[in-house]
Amino acid sequence: MWDEGLELRPACEYAIKYYLPQLRAKIVKNLVEKYGWNISEAAKVLAISPTAAAKYSRLLETSQIDLKVLDDVAEVLTRRILRKNLSYEEAIEIICSKCVEMRLGGDLCQLHRSFIPELKDCRACFNITVKSREIADERSKILDSLRMAVYMLESKHEFSLLIPEVRTNIVMALPKAKSTADIAGIPGRITVYRGRPLAVAPPEFNASKFLASLLLKVMEIDEERRSMICIKYDEKIGVIIRALNFTYAEFHGCKDREEYIKRFSRSILETSGVPDAIIDLGGMGIEPVVYVTGRNPVEVVEKVFKILEEYLKEDQTRKDTSSIQRPSHHHLVK
Repeated sequence: MWDEGLELRPACEYAIKYYLPQLRAKIVKNLVEKYGWNISEAAKVLAISPTAAAKYSRLLETSQIDLKVLDDVAEVLTRRILRKNLSYEEAIEIICSKCVEMRLGGDLCQLHRSFIPELKDCRACFNITVKSREIADERSKILDSLRMAVYMLESKHEFSLLIPEVRTNIVMALPKAKSTADIAGIPGRITVYRGRPLAVAPPEFNASKFLASLLLKVMEIDEERRSMICIKYDEKIGVIIRALNFTYAEFHGCKDREEYIKRFSRSILETSGVPDAIIDLGGMGIEPVVYVTGRNPVEVVEKVFKILEEYLKEDQTRKDTSSIQRPSHHHLVK
């Protein structure tokens, strides 16, 4: 095998070449022959050219996929198209689900083996499916946890007081994360809109390169600390962090990204374990911020809310003090 060269031809290649064109052809056949559509209408709804759509009969005559299998999927998709209630997401789920089924010992699996005999005992797709299910479950849990954390932050309009000028983000990593691609965050960060916190987009993986890079350094020391958020820092917040008995580390940030990460990492190593708060005291052109760490996004937000509660108390005390009016002296005017 190695002497002849290793054929890097996964099952997906055969799905693109044989399954998708023939599935489109079957949908065109249904729309044209069963429901009276013309070729141009069918082509438009499937986003293919009329020339490609017109070849449906020939494609189906030479189909490498069992037509009964194609019938099942095409019929579902055709009905949804006619009802105009088929979203892109639903279409992908229907199409890909059937593809996975055919790769698990079905038509695509047999077709794949017929082209590459070395795959006669292959169980790669079975193994991938099992692993993918585990990965999908873990990634889904992380995204759900981040959605919950964002909901908590957006529901607390006072949190906008702790959002730094550079705006904020909250991230969470997969267990044993190796790169920023294994860490989810908020694309575009969390900003302030009309005085309230607002996440620009739903959480995604690989959405926050810088904060994710810092979290990787945290996890090198404590792999259980898989979440982190960035909030603003000032002297009052520093006093609050100490009053709450949060563990903390301090460093002075800089503009050079690599040097910044080194200073961040060094500050953690100088403490006993990963602290609750890692404080960037700022520098020339660098805004001071606090990185709050935790095992998950909800725990991180709860720590931030403790800081916020004390921060609001300080604000209220200052307002109450400034609102006390001194007695005025009235002068009689003769």
